[in-house]
Amino acid sequence: MPGQEEFLYGGECYPEQWNEEIFRKDLKWMKEAHMNIATVGVFCWSLIQRDENSYDFSFLDRALEILEKEGFFVCLATPTAAPPLWMTRKYPEILAVDANGHRRTPGGRANFCPNSEKYRQFAANIAEKLAERYKSYKPLILWHVNNEYANYCYCEVCERKFREWLKKKYGSLEELNRSWYTQFWGQTIYDWEEITVPTARNLLLFRKDRFQSINPAIYQDYRRFMNESLLECFELEYQALKKHTPHVPITTNLMATFKPLDYFLWARKMDVISWDSYPDYTEDYAKVSLRCALMRGAADGKPVLLMEQSPSQAIWKWYNHQKSESALRLHTFQTIAHGADGALYFQIRQSRGGCERFHGAVITHANSNETRVFRAVKRVGQDLSRLEPEILGTRVHSRTAVLFDWNSWWALEDSPGPNIDFTYLQEVEKYYRALLRMNTGVDILSVEQDFSKYRAIFAPALFMLNEKTARKIREYVEAGGVFVATTMSGIVDENNLAWLGGYLASLNDVFGVRIEEFDAFPPDEERKMTFMGKSYVVKLLESLIKVEGASVLGTYVDGIYANQPCVTVNGYGSGTAYYIASCASQEFCNDFVRYVIEQHGIETVCDGPSDGLEIVKRRSEDGRTYLFVMNFSKERKEICLKEGRWRDILSGQLFSEKLVLDAEDVLVLERIDQ
Repeated sequence: MPGQEEFLYGGECYPEQWNEEIFRKDLKWMKEAHMNIATVGVFCWSLIQRDENSYDFSFLDRALEILEKEGFFVCLATPTAAPPLWMTRKYPEILAVDANGHRRTPGGRANFCPNSEKYRQFAANIAEKLAERYKSYKPLILWHVNNEYANYCYCEVCERKFREWLKKKYGSLEELNRSWYTQFWGQTIYDWEEITVPTARNLLLFRKDRFQSINPAIYQDYRRFMNESLLECFELEYQALKKHTPHVPITTNLMATFKPLDYFLWARKMDVISWDSYPDYTEDYAKVSLRCALMRGAADGKPVLLMEQSPSQAIWKWYNHQKSESALRLHTFQTIAHGADGALYFQIRQSRGGCERFHGAVITHANSNETRVFRAVKRVGQDLSRLEPEILGTRVHSRTAVLFDWNSWWALEDSPGPNIDFTYLQEVEKYYRALLRMNTGVDILSVEQDFSKYRAIFAPALFMLNEKTARKIREYVEAGGVFVATTMSGIVDENNLAWLGGYLASLNDVFGVRIEEFDAFPPDEERKMTFMGKSYVVKLLESLIKVEGASVLGTYVDGIYANQPCVTVNGYGSGTAYYIASCASQEFCNDFVRYVIEQHGIETVCDGPSDGLEIVKRRSEDGRTYLFVMNFSKERKEICLKEGRWRDILSGQLFSEKLVLDAEDVLVLERIDQ
């Protein structure tokens, strides 16, 4: 938050579920755990608005009064994720229709149609009522709109609004038919009323683990439309809140690598980027790190807020493992390292009933401040208090970046071919992981953001490539940048139409290659490739390259492309462009990334790669340097920093070039010899 002087540490409270005595006790224990903020109001719409014209804010008034007396900051939520039962019963058109054509019935949450005028009217109204009532409430430092927007809808209202959206985008049926390539299978559209939403009744097929469309362009546009429809719901509430509280920043909690919504677009409309992190206990640190970096990327490097994490376990996964104290500490510090200025929990007190009654909480059903979980939460609070004077106001410093593109994600996976097991996120994770272990610092970028401050940019499976992005890549390389594209990049344009004349479109001269075709094979088959004299496994997919000026760094060993090039490099202008033609193993990605880092002299913070470790560099405006050094492995690690003398802020211990970090431990180092 603007002018923030301490880390925000707290979580979601539900005073409506408990009597005042218990609520006061919770706040006392929260203070003991060094907490300073409470989120309230997330699911209280039915309590505040009991019918169309009646409002009762008494329970919320009292809760906010108590929070102010106890000295807490408040994040006040609009309760619009769960419309009251009376509302959806009286106006069933508020409820969403699923991809099979079935309308939801009253009950639950995130069940509304984002294009329902009634829903939008009620949601904006309750947001304005809250803002008008609490506009002078001093502890209010953040508005939290809705909760985890997620719900696509396929109803008749969405169909009508979709047609309007298409008219605005394409202007004419001639342009729409051209862009959608409707001459295929005789699908030419002669009247706007002929356009239907893509559902399982017409254009969507459920294949293996997801819907895919037999008309990729329509489904791509429907995703864009739904993304914008939900964002419009957020904006309506945003404007209602700003009308009365222009000074209070507004957020909604995002969910990182959540496929249905393009968060780079959402971030432009939000004052603060906040997000929820619920890693599975089988997921390693690199996947979680990618999500942290993605949310920081959405914020364009500005501070973010971890709105939700569990202090112990989740409840919706198949196997809900308890976090150890060290795991909680590592996960929290990982988000702080990546630019978060606060970490909140869902939830403070464990509910007695409902589907999340066993979801982890700071205060469990044991009703005690002496539990294992409470002690772990308290320790994190103590550590964050020690960091505040040093870390607040610093920014992450990175020399490399990975492009992340929701449109490529949708386009690659939402239509048949070439390999259903080849997934966008898997490719992004491989190259991000390889960069992470080299400790260059790595950001996540959208195709719209500034490329110029990075020495090297990696673009895994940038499937959808428009002319604007192609120009940016060309200019970046020409000016001296290092750009890496991987298989299935530059295959289609923004309308999902295949590029002609060889894939990679207008960038063939930049990369010095032309991609003629690709081959796919099932997960139990393998091919082999070589790179710099070493052999590597290829899975799922490989492409055939025609070299047009590039130098060959690697070739296929077997398969129909045996002895053909699979890794190339090309000088263009003052820069360098690499192309990787196969879905290569993590081992290859690791070695290739190391090669690029060393070949181009890209700065790293320690000698050689590190597995099981994450090191994030942060810098202040006045030049102070900090390193978050996190050991996610089960064994002690020795780390050789390249230069400097360092002090651990948490313990005061001094280090020079070499340090030893215990298993599942964290150091936050300040450089003291600058």
